[in-house]
Amino acid sequence: MKRKMLAGFLHLFCAALVAVWPAAGRAQVEQVIVNLKTVDAAVIRDPADIRFFADQYFIDERIDSLEVIDIRGDGFNETDVMQIYPSKRLINLSQSDTALAVMQSWKRAGAIDIVGQRNPKTKQIEAHSNFLTASAMYASLVRLVQSTYQGQRLRLYFDLDDLAGTAALKVWGFRDPKEMEKEPKDWKQFAHDLVFYTRTDTIYVDKPVYDVIYIEQSVTDTVYVNQGGE
Repeated sequence: MKRKMLAGFLHLFCAALVAVWPAAGRAQVEQVIVNLKTVDAAVIRDPADIRFFADQYFIDERIDSLEVIDIRGDGFNETDVMQIYPSKRLINLSQSDTALAVMQSWKRAGAIDIVGQRNPKTKQIEAHSNFLTASAMYASLVRLVQSTYQGQRLRLYFDLDDLAGTAALKVWGFRDPKEMEKEPKDWKQFAHDLVFYTRTDTIYVDKPVYDVIYIEQSVTDTVYVNQGGE
């Protein structure tokens, strides 16, 4: 009798665990935040290079291209992986010291990082860089996002291929998807907030004594612009 009661108790206890465990599991999963991370990746398409890495890692399958992914962002080393296409199979890089020696010489080229911060005087986010085109894009993008987005945190990835006539935008990092459904707060005025003002004067000099003439004068004007519309 006691054995039957014990068996019944264990059965009820196990059933209770089964009932509680999924709920606990769901509570833990809900605390996980899935985000997007950008990392460096080297794409290999040259047949000779593909053959070299195939020999080093004993790859016996059709290879269209190889992608070496810098997972930790500390340069290509034994902690990273190689993905084979089209199979998408992953290979650990630590299996070949010879291949690692080649990968460690790779450097990212053609990439510019611009980081700015808020100016306490102007209250604007500003950055200084010798790359004038990149700086102009940075400033325009900051102003565009601030003039349209109503949230406080955002990440963007933009890919333009003018030759193919395509562009792609990936937006993430926002707190609530509903933030993207709101009407942009100030987008109609963005195209009207840049004004170029030029003033030209003519100076007549009668019989100059020197070849170089110094003109010392400062002129300050105020340009009034009405609120922009469509």
